[in-house]
Amino acid sequence: MVVYITLILFLGLSWLLGPVTAVNNANIYEPLIDLVAKHLNGSHLEFDNWTREMSSSLSDEQLERVSWNIPWWHFLEEGRSSVELQKLLTPGNSFMVKLWMSLYWYLRRSYLLNEILLSNFALDLWKLHGNQPEMWNNKLQNMWQSLPRSLRLLLKSRHLCLQHKREMLYVSAENHLELGANSNCSIWESEQGMKEEHWLRLVNICDKKSLFFISLLSQGDSHVLLTGPDNLARHFCVFKGLGYFEDAANSVIMKSDCLWQLNDCRFLPMVLSVKNKN
Repeated sequence: MVVYITLILFLGLSWLLGPVTAVNNANIYEPLIDLVAKHLNGSHLEFDNWTREMSSSLSDEQLERVSWNIPWWHFLEEGRSSVELQKLLTPGNSFMVKLWMSLYWYLRRSYLLNEILLSNFALDLWKLHGNQPEMWNNKLQNMWQSLPRSLRLLLKSRHLCLQHKREMLYVSAENHLELGANSNCSIWESEQGMKEEHWLRLVNICDKKSLFFISLLSQGDSHVLLTGPDNLARHFCVFKGLGYFEDAANSVIMKSDCLWQLNDCRFLPMVLSVKNKN
């Protein structure tokens, strides 16, 4: 605690004495960077408590300066995995969010982001946007915009329409196929389950028994609609206007039958309301 208080006093003085003095005393940030490294070796709870204390003690600019100077490469060279660091930095306070963003941009610049890491970052952004909107800012917006389109869409809208890539048909409640998104029953609400890592449930808003699963590890323009959170689950496919379920083994052969596009349908109820009035 004495170390923390001394650091905070030094940082406070550098803040008050202006940029010239701050430059001369740049090395006062080094002990805090070292403390970040030390606490990253502890538990998530201990790290969360410590970063909360720092968040309330230091200014945003000071926290940001520390965050962007963390030597992430050093942790990776020591054998820490990117996923391990990512989970330890699950954003819960101002300092944690800045460290988490710093890790993301380091991995992105170093071409070390894979589908699992991108899925984790997207889900954490999704939760942060929904549960802690007061923390949302332009820097988080820029991070979101750097994600693949399909992951950006899932953060942008929890109300989706599912359109077949080849036949352009939409699937509605009870797996009925339609030429367009013509009713509220064309809307599927996205949900993320606690036990279903990297999977998203799509539940029809007219029929809760109508549901599909999509994998967040599939980050291209096309998705497959599965009957469960498992790549071996059956696929929902379309051939010449007729919907059918296909086993995973055969869906590779019938690939073009089983590809779907996700569309943002959060404004559909408003559009339908205006159309009905006219």
